[in-house]
Amino acid sequence: MKHKLIPAIIAFLVVSPVTFAQETATVEETETSNSTEFKTAEELVQASKPAIGEGYLREKYGEWELRCIKAEVMKEEECRVFNFLVDQDGNTIAQLDMQVLSAGGKAVAGVDIATPLGSLLTAQVVLKIDAGKAKRYPYTWCDQQGCYARFGMTQEEIDAMKRGAKANVTILSVAAPDQPLSMDLSLSGFTAVWNAIAPQ
Repeated sequence: MKHKLIPAIIAFLVVSPVTFAQETATVEETETSNSTEFKTAEELVQASKPAIGEGYLREKYGEWELRCIKAEVMKEEECRVFNFLVDQDGNTIAQLDMQVLSAGGKAVAGVDIATPLGSLLTAQVVLKIDAGKAKRYPYTWCDQQGCYARFGMTQEEIDAMKRGAKANVTILSVAAPDQPLSMDLSLSGFTAVWNAIAPQ
């Protein structure tokens, strides 16, 4: 599989905890810093004894990865679930990662989708699960590595992903605004990986 995305710093980052709007599924725009450097997937698998504070791949569930920052006590580790978005030719174009949010708000999951520089920001990111209704999410910011859509998901949306077989994400580029880029996101393993980090 070819990887067109964006350097490895995007493909393996874990963003610091962020503040999501708890009354709606819309995320508050916040500044974040990425101080944790993740290794490649191969290095993560080989790192059987990661150091405290080091990012590592804890387990794979189907097409999904559970990545954590090593802590002295496993249950205190900060973990996120990761997957990659591929085009019709199997090229990796973007990345999606998710984290569990604190109980009490409408949004139960915080989501980041990273897309390449040159993404058409006004077109937003379009996410569709199986034959469900397509939803649009605005970009939050861009940096030297890519552009990012950050938003919250409700329990209903998480349940739809658990039931689903495949999701689809569509973005547009500034260079070809009339040619939507459609990317598949496998949901194989999503239920297991989400249940591994979400309170039951």
